[in-house]
Amino acid sequence: MWFTIERVDTYLRADVYGRETAEETKRFLQAVASEALKSGVDRVLISSHSSRPIYRVQQYGLAEFLETVASRPAHRIAIVADSFESKLAQQYVVRIARARGLNVRSFSTEEAAAAWLQRD
Repeated sequence: MWFTIERVDTYLRADVYGRETAEETKRFLQAVASEALKSGVDRVLISSHSSRPIYRVQQYGLAEFLETVASRPAHRIAIVADSFESKLAQQYVVRIARARGLNVRSFSTEEAAAAWLQRD
């Protein structure tokens, strides 16, 4: 697994490649949350490439990540995946996050995700 995190305009873009295990997922999400807090950015685009779908939210540390990033009132988290299976899993994650009152959405393209993040 490898990942990049960079600031793009008003949001953070976090790309993860080849993520397979729960431990890798936790490491990636902790790095994204840390960068979001450090930079003061409250909008994040997570793009998953060639990675396993996430179905066990607690095991992967996703709930903690969402709570950390969403601690700011204007938070927005956009997620994009490159496989059908991962997109299905993301819809599950979005349901859980939205049930907790978090502003998380899944998108089919990075362009649509970025446009939503940059809207006021």
